[in-house]
Amino acid sequence: MPHRSFAARHLLALAALGSATVLSASVSAQETVQEFSDTIHVIQRRPVLQKQRVDLTPRFGVNVNDAIYRNFRVGANLNYHFSERFYAGAIFDWYDFGEVLGGPTQSFRDVDTEARASTDAAYLNWAGGAELGFAPLVGKFALFNRGLFFYDVSVSAGVLFANSASIARPSGQSGLAGTAALSTRVFLNDWMALNLEVRDTIYNAQLRGLPDGALTHSVSVGAGVSLYVPTAFEYSDSEEPAQR
Repeated sequence: MPHRSFAARHLLALAALGSATVLSASVSAQETVQEFSDTIHVIQRRPVLQKQRVDLTPRFGVNVNDAIYRNFRVGANLNYHFSERFYAGAIFDWYDFGEVLGGPTQSFRDVDTEARASTDAAYLNWAGGAELGFAPLVGKFALFNRGLFFYDVSVSAGVLFANSASIARPSGQSGLAGTAALSTRVFLNDWMALNLEVRDTIYNAQLRGLPDGALTHSVSVGAGVSLYVPTAFEYSDSEEPAQR
């Protein structure tokens, strides 16, 4: 009898221990599920702040909408950023490199020689002015899985004073012009960004046979490097987060 009583007590103890273990595991699992049942949102700050900073962007470009005359340009933008999305700046481009860079294309020479036609085309010598810009898009992308690059996309428009000429009238004339651009900045670090743009410069060109001139578009693509001053910035609690 004592042996049976001893065995019974051991069996009851083991059963109680097993029940306690199962109950503890069930409660722990419920707590784990409850702990992670809520969605967690991570707010990422803008990687680069532009507000109250100046960027200088030297760049190089070439026109793409004229098969008769190839125009290259070298210039720069100087922008002041009122906020993360709005900026104002000055712009200047130089186009006149003589025969060293640009000029009438081979297509123009072929037509002029074979058809003996009086073909004319307008081109810009220089243009400078001011513009306003707005950056509605901010994003990021991964390059070859080696890291994230952040960028913004902006649109701008402004007023220029431009000097233009034509193949038949090379003396040139100056007057008011307009400009509009679509550009993107890919940030390389806190104070440097790769700048790519498509720009349309609109001016009144004096062409042979058109005494009143003709409204002309010079569409070009360009690339440059934006350099920011000051080179560093500080976050504050009021800064708007860029990514969610």
